[in-house]
Amino acid sequence: MRGGCLRIGAKAPGVKRFVTCVALAMCFAIAGCKDPTGATPATTSSFVRAATDIVIKNVRTVATNDSVAGANSQEYYVVTFTYTNDLGYALVPSIKHFTLEDVDRIRYLGEDSGSTALVGIENDSPLLKPGDSHEYTVGFRVPENTYATLQYDPTEE
Repeated sequence: MRGGCLRIGAKAPGVKRFVTCVALAMCFAIAGCKDPTGATPATTSSFVRAATDIVIKNVRTVATNDSVAGANSQEYYVVTFTYTNDLGYALVPSIKHFTLEDVDRIRYLGEDSGSTALVGIENDSPLLKPGDSHEYTVGFRVPENTYATLQYDPTEE
């Protein structure tokens, strides 16, 4: 094969050509990797997906540092996102109405205070008319490696 990366029965290509071929092969391999579900992962975590009225900007995990013997390890997902009111009526969103719902339909309520993992989080709560958007940062205490969907539930108690 003339001009290709590998030539059988001929001298091996030069180092420069070899490095170029390897780099191209890596680029093609990386470009071909896609999420089989077609969903768009969060900026830093594929553990959190968004409902249609939410755009996730960042997800970071923070250890709770309060392990209890025999209990599952837990962590906080601290999520920064934009919520758009698509409910058809004006509301002042409550942080506790933002929930993460895992694959077993277990819900974890949003928090923005009460733990050292949430220090520095400040959210204001403006009135959102239908179609208005606002950015929030909310923490969710979940078992490690929880896969969940972030949503707003106005009926959550």
